[in-house]
Amino acid sequence: MLSDNSSYFESFADFHPAPHAPLQQEFARLAELRGWQVGSKAYRKQYKRCMFVEFVSHYGSSTEKLEGWQALCREVRMKVVPDTITQCRKALKRVHVNIVDLVDARRTGIQVPRFPSRDALRDYSVEQDKIFPLTRAKENGFLAALLITIYGKNS
Repeated sequence: MLSDNSSYFESFADFHPAPHAPLQQEFARLAELRGWQVGSKAYRKQYKRCMFVEFVSHYGSSTEKLEGWQALCREVRMKVVPDTITQCRKALKRVHVNIVDLVDARRTGIQVPRFPSRDALRDYSVEQDKIFPLTRAKENGFLAALLITIYGKNS
């Protein structure tokens, strides 16, 4: 089992990841190496696992500490960082960032793009195929705070 700070890619001894490359690019390289066909059950299962493990490796899973919530608020460039976990959760619901881009911000060092509205974020997420798996996102409080509705349900 990987720890909170382990990369998904560490579980594949025959794969040598570029730690600063975008997540989708690295997963595509791994999928090709492993023979996972785009759209196959194995591909979808591994992609969902990859996204979740990579998020946890960069942001953790301990949502009981204010410091983690405040760090996430700073990462999405909030002008005022809230003083409580509840305030952080509420404030993050009003910030429109793509979760895949959030992971990439840590991987690449590029600031996470912010969108002016949920609709703009939704359109971008669908167009770029950057949709974080709903079931995995609900497992992590940080992720749940960032979810938006796509295709008529949270995705």
